[in-house]
Amino acid sequence: MINLSEQQIADAKASDLEATAAVIRETEDRVLQLAKRAATVGGRVNHDLMDECAQEGRIAVWECIERFEGTTVAQFFTFVDRTVQGRLTDVRKVETRQGVSRSAANDFERCLPMAGGDPYEAEKLACAPDSPLGKRRMTPDMALACRMAWQGVEHIDRPAFGAEEDTPGERAYRIEATYGVPGEDMTPADVENERKNGIRTAVRGTLAKMPGGQARVLRADYGIGDSAYYGDVVGGADAEMAHDFGVTMNAIKVARSKGKKTFAGLYVAGEFGALAS
Repeated sequence: MINLSEQQIADAKASDLEATAAVIRETEDRVLQLAKRAATVGGRVNHDLMDECAQEGRIAVWECIERFEGTTVAQFFTFVDRTVQGRLTDVRKVETRQGVSRSAANDFERCLPMAGGDPYEAEKLACAPDSPLGKRRMTPDMALACRMAWQGVEHIDRPAFGAEEDTPGERAYRIEATYGVPGEDMTPADVENERKNGIRTAVRGTLAKMPGGQARVLRADYGIGDSAYYGDVVGGADAEMAHDFGVTMNAIKVARSKGKKTFAGLYVAGEFGALAS
């Protein structure tokens, strides 16, 4: 039940702090509801994205107070609802569609429910010969780009902080300075390999700074370094990993969940970004 009066809305528009606080308080549940909806893809909630959406939703409510031109409580909440939904739609697009077109991102999200919410399985479906996308079936490179864009900052394949500013020209200069390869002898493959080597160095450097159990699970998930690769064992990866590591499956899941957050905090914040630049 909404516990807000027309007078409180009018007072909030006049910058009354107590009335403004009341408006924020009464819209909070709806903001959180919309934030969760915006951050849910393939049946899974991206909690980092949900937190960002909630904050953007609160900012949108503040803006609504100033921009609202109606008079009734119902009109105000309709205005807030429409404005917040529009803002969160934009936030979701920015966070989940980086580097891919809107249509490609939509196609990838169509595959997610069919893949049980697993982005890796959705990637396979998107480019499979019998893909549910039909004539819109993606190339493997496009499916990979869509999966990485959807996963966002918590995935370790993403470039290090600041890498988007690392131009091919800058990488070419660094190759020449580091390895002594003359510019006229340099190929696009040299530049791309150097970029990948930089990311690989940054990933391993980040993992080396993480708690042992978390790092061990992430290495096993992706086959990093000397670790065995468990990522392709459909439905049995955690059980096999738990058996090999001598721990419970729940311990594996907890280590993975915490490990991704720890990794993102170190890697994306740029602590090891310099290693890839």
